[in-house]
Amino acid sequence: MKKFEDLMNVKNEIKNISASEAKEKINDPNVQFIDVRDKESYSKGTIGNAIHLDRAFLEFYLAEGSPLENKFFKENPDKEYVVFCGVGGQGTLSTKTMQDMGIKNVKNIIGGMAEWEKLKK
Repeated sequence: MKKFEDLMNVKNEIKNISASEAKEKINDPNVQFIDVRDKESYSKGTIGNAIHLDRAFLEFYLAEGSPLENKFFKENPDKEYVVFCGVGGQGTLSTKTMQDMGIKNVKNIIGGMAEWEKLKK
């Protein structure tokens, strides 16, 4: 069975940015934030105008022809996508999945929403 640290090694295969780097992008119309937390967490607050794409269904949202396909990505291929979760793990895996499924400019916020919240203090 794969060890957790091996699973999380995908962080070396994706682009990661800090919460403060992400904050600089919050008002950029060419950047779309993607919240991959569960619906309950998302409903309690998110970053800016983030789109909610629950990690559990991510591949279905991205796969062409899927009944859950989210056309936003096809319609906006040149946007920069900034992914986040609660503390970074799901965001890391989601960013890798998005990259593997053909999303070109996708980045993960290191530490996710937890790091973002620290910027408010």
